[in-house]
Amino acid sequence: MSFSVLTLNLWNVSEPLETRYRALQAGLKRLQPDIICLQEVYIDPKSARSQAACVADMCGLAHRAENDGLAIMATSPVIRCDSVALPEFPGDGPRLVLFAELLIEGNPLLVINTHLAYPPDMVEERRRQAGTLLSALRHDRSASAETAKLLCGDFNDVADSPAIRAILGSDEGFHDAFAEQSPNSPGFTYSPKNPYVDRSWTVDQRIDFIFINDKLVIKTCSVVFDGQGGLDLVSDHFGVFSELDFRSKT
Repeated sequence: MSFSVLTLNLWNVSEPLETRYRALQAGLKRLQPDIICLQEVYIDPKSARSQAACVADMCGLAHRAENDGLAIMATSPVIRCDSVALPEFPGDGPRLVLFAELLIEGNPLLVINTHLAYPPDMVEERRRQAGTLLSALRHDRSASAETAKLLCGDFNDVADSPAIRAILGSDEGFHDAFAEQSPNSPGFTYSPKNPYVDRSWTVDQRIDFIFINDKLVIKTCSVVFDGQGGLDLVSDHFGVFSELDFRSKT
């Protein structure tokens, strides 16, 4: 059973919002993701609705879990949802991890979405937040070693950082979908080449990730909404899109 997932930092309601919405709607029509994980979800100023609801309407995703700037939307039912607060630090706002268990044609899937601390120098702080996220997974009574797990988000950290190393080195057995699919590509998701990025930013980085455990198989994984391949810019971040399969049971 195949399905697709998009992770994207929506960049809240930053202008030009209507231009970004139009580009997003056109791109979603092409990608047709089965699951979307959004970060920086605010209230749409025109409709007074959650931006997650607006995005769900763009692509017909009927099921949604949402909390404090994070949203998970899907074509399949949400069986349960929960959230766990992450450690908070001076100079940054509250952070959490959002969990949603989906049922995809009888296959349970635990989707995890997060957005770690900013600014960039909070390296140790993000490692601690990753540790809390992993601890929450270990103590999730509904998620066993046999559960297919998908972890997405804006980690505000690069692949060799302590936070990402903690995730990849954990007992969860997570794999970096983009790195495994395109090992020779940098896969930048935050770049000064993006006109929406603050002009003071000068380096290319890959800070948005899709991680899967070994109950899932990667078919494709690519950077999207980067102005390439007919997918216009929609945020100060590029998105990451992956097509996945459930691994056959032997």
